[in-house]
Amino acid sequence: MSATQQQKTTRPRPDDADSEHDRDDDTHPLKRLKTANQQNGPRVEHVDTGIRLLASNAASQEENVGCVRLRDLLYHDDLERIVQFNFTVDLEYLMQNIHPAVRTKIPVTVIHGHRYDESRAAIQQEAKRWPNVRLIAPYIQDRYGTHHTKAMLLYFNRNGSKSIRMVVCTANLCQDDWEVMTQGVYQTPHCPLKETGEESTLNGNEGTIVGSEFGSPFERDLINYLNAYGISLKDIRSDVRQYDWSSCKGILIGSVPGYHKGPTMHLWGLQRLVNVLKAHVHLDTECTKDGSTLVAQCSSVGSLRGKWFQRDFTRCMSEAENSDMAKKPEIRFMYPTVEEVSQSVDAGRQKVMPHIKTYTRVYGYNSIAWHLLTSANLSRAAWGEFQKNDSQLYIKSYELGVFICPSLFENSTTNVQMLAATVQVPRPIPNTLVVDDDDNDNNNTNNNITTAVVPVRLPYDLPVVAYGKNDLCYTRQYSHDAYNQLFGTGYSSP
Repeated sequence: MSATQQQKTTRPRPDDADSEHDRDDDTHPLKRLKTANQQNGPRVEHVDTGIRLLASNAASQEENVGCVRLRDLLYHDDLERIVQFNFTVDLEYLMQNIHPAVRTKIPVTVIHGHRYDESRAAIQQEAKRWPNVRLIAPYIQDRYGTHHTKAMLLYFNRNGSKSIRMVVCTANLCQDDWEVMTQGVYQTPHCPLKETGEESTLNGNEGTIVGSEFGSPFERDLINYLNAYGISLKDIRSDVRQYDWSSCKGILIGSVPGYHKGPTMHLWGLQRLVNVLKAHVHLDTECTKDGSTLVAQCSSVGSLRGKWFQRDFTRCMSEAENSDMAKKPEIRFMYPTVEEVSQSVDAGRQKVMPHIKTYTRVYGYNSIAWHLLTSANLSRAAWGEFQKNDSQLYIKSYELGVFICPSLFENSTTNVQMLAATVQVPRPIPNTLVVDDDDNDNNNTNNNITTAVVPVRLPYDLPVVAYGKNDLCYTRQYSHDAYNQLFGTGYSSP
């Protein structure tokens, strides 16, 4: 870890974009949040990525503007079916957040990570209260592996008009995760059923991807991920393929357990991220010449080997279409100090502790080359470890995230910039577009080009702040020692 410089976290603040209470306003990922047109100047549009922070009961009303709660996602009387993927599940909390009109009627499938006898018996006992709930515990061979994915498939039916929405998040299905901690969530648009002609894809005919039976890259990647669960999700895979996912701009980055070789190695973990970075990220001149920073934030750190961190993780995270022309990014690891934990919501209710996992390449003042929201912590189990001269990738856990970058929002008449947003400046404007009135004349050659700004509300402030000389990193060992000091050496911390 000597290559990283640990960073202090800052108080998370929510996105100030519109909330998701009104689902009818969010039918396309390129929803324009605001258009700032000047009569003779450049045109700017702000684009919604679908990424939000979760609202926290410990945060101020201002900080919770635009944030999402579990009830915003589930409390709808037109829900027709729910599929939940998670690690830790409080089934009672889940069901109470579903609209009472459908709570006991619609099928609810829960794919969970309760591997051990006691916790598995507990959720099975809970499920007896809900006949409409089906539990699935995926088989994981490695004892250090987990079902760590946190996602939802939500099926809607409003007066015969059917749609589906996918949610990828960082929160376990329990109250503290959704109502107290800093978490992130990505929501796709509401995706309608495929047109009649497209339904032929279900019979093996080609979709919109040449040589493929899938209707869109997002559908292909989602089905690939669901395939990893085998026969238990056969009905869900069939249902998913009935919908048109072509409006989804995010790219799924998943991990599934196993020894992956040949073509399958490129589907998962670090190798999947490498392929996406090389295909979609072109670093601009400021980033390549002046340098950039890769900020990694997670809630847990596995047992890292220096070789893996340097050779595998850092190398893969540094990739881009033109990475050979760019300086390697500095790696900054965002992790709380002992003082921040002691003053957190769980301890003193003064700060909102992060459970979110993000990996972001930033440069300049507030520019973002790419952003990944994921369930994956910084570990070999989550991301995979290259073996056998890089011909094999071994992954222990299920993980899922969503990746965004400027090129995913481009078209022939739009220049795209992805910028960090704040509560104070929820819709930032690129510095290059700030012009004086004297310079804003009819001879501006860029008037016909729209700049699409993609705001991303990061769960920390830029620039990141390094640990001070007296700061201590909050580690499991520190927690263990603190409990022993308080309760004696025989005490086992929870």
